[in-house]
Amino acid sequence: MKKMLITTLFMFQALIAGEVYATFDVVSEKSSELGLSLSGVVGALHVNVGDRVKKGDLLLALNNVQEKNEYESARKNAEHSVKTYERYAKIADVIDKEKMENYLYDRDIQLLTAQNKEIIFKKTELRAPYDLVVSKKNTELGNIVLSSQTKLLTVESTHDVKLVLKFDEKYWTQIKVGQKFTYKVDGSDKKHEGVISKIYPTILASTREMQAEVKAVDLMPGLFGNGTISVE
Repeated sequence: MKKMLITTLFMFQALIAGEVYATFDVVSEKSSELGLSLSGVVGALHVNVGDRVKKGDLLLALNNVQEKNEYESARKNAEHSVKTYERYAKIADVIDKEKMENYLYDRDIQLLTAQNKEIIFKKTELRAPYDLVVSKKNTELGNIVLSSQTKLLTVESTHDVKLVLKFDEKYWTQIKVGQKFTYKVDGSDKKHEGVISKIYPTILASTREMQAEVKAVDLMPGLFGNGTISVE
């Protein structure tokens, strides 16, 4: 009943205020299928369908104890080589030139080794490329995954979203890019405002409706609602 009253109110306002009534769906601006470039066994799985995570958060990891240990060892060796070189560099004028070159060579080799080990270790982890919600999960803890299996998780952006509006085709000459859209998301009484950023060039044959887009942020993809486009 409440939903019907809100819809009726929007339509009534549209009639008396030079506004066009529209419904909308919240659609993500970004959608990705995530996988790993290494094969292995899933040793950690930190998300389920519907979970919202921040950019950089760990989503999934292979059994990577060996890769982690090798990276940590290489990192410590590199730190030691850097400190050794820096210590002798302070007295380079009294150190044999060949020894200094050896210290420099060892430092560079150890740093390169640590970088390579870090790259391999990071390839065993799958982290969020942006703020997202998990929409599909194609693996479980303990599953074997292959490097060619690129669809372990399907995710969508939770920050960068858009509203895909639908409105009667008879208003096709009145709707313009830049017009204000005032709306409410279903389940909330809070009013939001946005502007038309795109108008689709075709009409939906099944419903005789036109479509347009409004940029939005921090709305869950899949939500819907309604509102009015100011055409004056």
